[in-house]
Amino acid sequence: MTKRHLKRLSAPRSWKIERKAHTWVVRPRPGGHSLKDSIPMLHVLRDMLGYADNHREAKRILKEGKVLLDGKVVKDTKRSVGLMDVIEIPITKQRLVVIVDRSGVLKLKEIKATEAKSKLLSIKNKSIVKGGRVQLNFHDGRNILVDPKKAGEYSVHDTVMLSFKDQSIKQHVKYEAGALVFVTRGSHRSEVATIKEINKIRSPMPNVVTLEKDGNTFRTIEDYVFVVGKDKPLLSVMK
Repeated sequence: MTKRHLKRLSAPRSWKIERKAHTWVVRPRPGGHSLKDSIPMLHVLRDMLGYADNHREAKRILKEGKVLLDGKVVKDTKRSVGLMDVIEIPITKQRLVVIVDRSGVLKLKEIKATEAKSKLLSIKNKSIVKGGRVQLNFHDGRNILVDPKKAGEYSVHDTVMLSFKDQSIKQHVKYEAGALVFVTRGSHRSEVATIKEINKIRSPMPNVVTLEKDGNTFRTIEDYVFVVGKDKPLLSVMK
């Protein structure tokens, strides 16, 4: 049975909250993002954006359908919000994307109106489902079926841009040398760099990626990188 709350002192370090002001904090419902990689919508509205002073006010805002998450109205204060999720408050014309900062804390960044119409998704797995159809499994728990004839074009760690309007893939960026990536973990987290080389390791150890930024190179494991573009980032906040 999933616990409804968790102690603030035990909350993920990715949450920017006051840890000693109160004992408990709302736990996000299980979803596509893991606990350490997500925050509850209540925390977003009340503590990060300041639209509510308490849980009751945040619940009323959501019940009135004033907040969109990935293009859909969200009414649950415990809904988990994680990396690359897009939040929109139409009444204030505020549009935000969730990223991670240098300290590993989840934060919100303003994006353009055109950028709020879609979302970047990293492919975490490919699977064959009933009928021989190919399913792409993404970092936020979302799954999309693709044409078997085009399935070979997609690989794990590639990124696609998904349109909220018709749930179709608008762009596809390969995980390869020359691609731009956003580093999500490690000592270089929050940096945007270019893939210089992907080192495949024939062992249980993760593959290592050599990245370049401003003439300097560094290495990280491939699970820590999120492809965000080819010649330029698909999101302006990644510059």
